[in-house]
Amino acid sequence: MSNAENKTCQNCEQAFVIEPEDFAFYKKINVPPPSWCPPCRSMRRLAWREERTLYRGVCALCKKPTISIYAPGGPFTVYCRDCWKSDVWDPGTYGRDYDFSRPFFEQFRKLMEAVPQPALMGSLIENSEYSHACRSCKNCYFTFWCYLSENSQYSFALLFSRDSYDSYVTNNSDHAYETLHSNRLYRVRFAYFADECLDSSFLFDCVGCTDCFGCVNLRKRKYAVFNKRLSKEEYAAAMDYWDLGSYVRLQEAKQKFRELYLSMPHRYAHVVNSVNVSGDIIRNTKDCRVCFSALDGVENCAYLYFGAINLKDSYDVNAGGDLCELLYETVATTNSQNTFWSAGGRGMKNVRYGNFGSEASDLFGCVNIKKKQYYILNKQYTKEEYEALVPKIIEHMNAMPYVDARGRVYKYGEFFPPELSMFAYNESLAATWYPKMKDEVLREGWRWRDSSGRDYAVTRRPEDLPDHIRDVGDEILKETIGCAHQGTCDEQCATAFRLTPEELSFYRDMGVALPRLCPSCRHAERLAWRNRYDLWRRKCSCAGAKSGNDVYRNTVAHFHGQGSCSNEFETTFAPDRSEIVYCDECYKAELL
Repeated sequence: MSNAENKTCQNCEQAFVIEPEDFAFYKKINVPPPSWCPPCRSMRRLAWREERTLYRGVCALCKKPTISIYAPGGPFTVYCRDCWKSDVWDPGTYGRDYDFSRPFFEQFRKLMEAVPQPALMGSLIENSEYSHACRSCKNCYFTFWCYLSENSQYSFALLFSRDSYDSYVTNNSDHAYETLHSNRLYRVRFAYFADECLDSSFLFDCVGCTDCFGCVNLRKRKYAVFNKRLSKEEYAAAMDYWDLGSYVRLQEAKQKFRELYLSMPHRYAHVVNSVNVSGDIIRNTKDCRVCFSALDGVENCAYLYFGAINLKDSYDVNAGGDLCELLYETVATTNSQNTFWSAGGRGMKNVRYGNFGSEASDLFGCVNIKKKQYYILNKQYTKEEYEALVPKIIEHMNAMPYVDARGRVYKYGEFFPPELSMFAYNESLAATWYPKMKDEVLREGWRWRDSSGRDYAVTRRPEDLPDHIRDVGDEILKETIGCAHQGTCDEQCATAFRLTPEELSFYRDMGVALPRLCPSCRHAERLAWRNRYDLWRRKCSCAGAKSGNDVYRNTVAHFHGQGSCSNEFETTFAPDRSEIVYCDECYKAELL
């Protein structure tokens, strides 16, 4: 096994380490070691996946209006969802010979421009025109990457849920509102990292709670307000005051909840039923390093960002899994094996450099190939021809690499360059987790898409909305409401928004005040409750009888006695953060 090797990232120019087990993996799959550090590699992959930006367009085949993830006027041929899935066209007709006089990545980009792209991805969609990358969803609006969900709006990665709004990675829930990384909720509002809770509001890291309000770190509790136990009658009286149908009271609750959150210890990482792991938001996982959102059946993996499920023996994956094995440098690739440098795809096997595609194998540099084998740049070959040509292409990629405007070199083994993505940087998922200003993006040589100029005629200012939801009439559905940020934030503010009839009904049913922010700004505010994908080496904040910042007083004796805890760990809480961060032992002793 090779020794650890210090490298300098070709992109950010910061040092990173390739560990001996990394070298073993690269040798196993026969690929060169990376020249970019793990976070930059993740950013590069996410630049190839759109975030939440939708446009109005026209299908290039049937000529019908369609909602699309591609901005109008671009170089791509875009088909509506039905036309793209149909058999009236064949991706193989766009095949071309490999050109040994040009870099591979240039040829791949031209192929992407020629092969029809789906305006929206998804399958088994009913009455969900504004939903992208969803499967088996019904009556959904402005939802993304959702599965088996219905009657929901403004949500991302909503799974097995219904009647849920403004939620992010929320599973098996019913009537959830403003939730993040939560599971099995019923009639819960403003919950972050909550599980098996009902009839509650403002929860952080709570499990099995019922009728709780503004609580942090509670387990199997009933009738609690800001972590204080109450009787049933006292709780009912408190709820008369904490009426979230009032916007004024809602803002007061948000502030008080934030104060409680900062006064309580937090576990260094959200890790459940997992062994030998590092990262955050990890469940039912073993033997994984630097993994974020690794959930259920993830084994022997490293550098997983933005979600993985049922994934084995894989490196550098964003949003992948579902019976996957031996993935490397992939994003949104599912049910696939032995697939490297792939942006999308399902049911793929033995693929090198792919974009979308399904139920295909033995592909190199292909776009949207379905149920085929032995294709290079969408042209079919015999098995013998394919196996003879691929090594020559690899040799050519090393001899004539793609070089971007900043001098970064892309040989065989590098993921696709961000500047060749179908999406501008600020349209992509990269912008959410690796935010950059326009001038920085342009200096990198990547694309930025300016707003087309939002000139909405605001008919109701947010400050003029009724304070209480009970005073909101149906006439509000005709109004264009100004966003309170007025486009001054860095969150792709829409500056204004309208309510759908279903949305208004939901607010009334859940007893919450009308929002004053547009969906994009609400999305950003929600994500602020989740840490960035960075790991920091820190010591436990427990200082014996209290926290090191003298804010929290421990309620029981810990294993280290009156002295400070000496445990160290890797955590997503940066050293300059205000939160109190405890090691696993101190957290469990104090709160569980």
